[in-house]
Amino acid sequence: MEKKRVSLEGKKVIMVPYMEAHVPKYHEWMQDPALLQATASEPLTLQQEFQMQLTWTQDPNKQTFIVLDREMVVGEFIHGDPHVEAMVGDVNLYMNNFDDPNMAEIEIMIAEPKRDSKRLLIVKSLKR
Repeated sequence: MEKKRVSLEGKKVIMVPYMEAHVPKYHEWMQDPALLQATASEPLTLQQEFQMQLTWTQDPNKQTFIVLDREMVVGEFIHGDPHVEAMVGDVNLYMNNFDDPNMAEIEIMIAEPKRDSKRLLIVKSLKR
């Protein structure tokens, strides 16, 4: 069962569902040893990354969004289009606290070294 596809728009970023079209660029990011270490991830093959993306779309307790830099979107933002050219990171939500179903864990990764060449990884819990 595939989850509802929702995009979230802000002034500077747009979060879109993690789509198959995003996988090659995401895979490219995850070849960086520093990002692998920062995210406590293991390197995956491109095929494994496609399988992981499919798994995330089917798991009701997880949601992944790709973070788009609004300034990098070519043309007009169109809901449902991947806008790969504007990808800068991802957001993962884990709704797996069975003691408190209103609690979720969020991970935010900005992987694309942009103007300041800094990368950001934030992990914290929040209530719905």
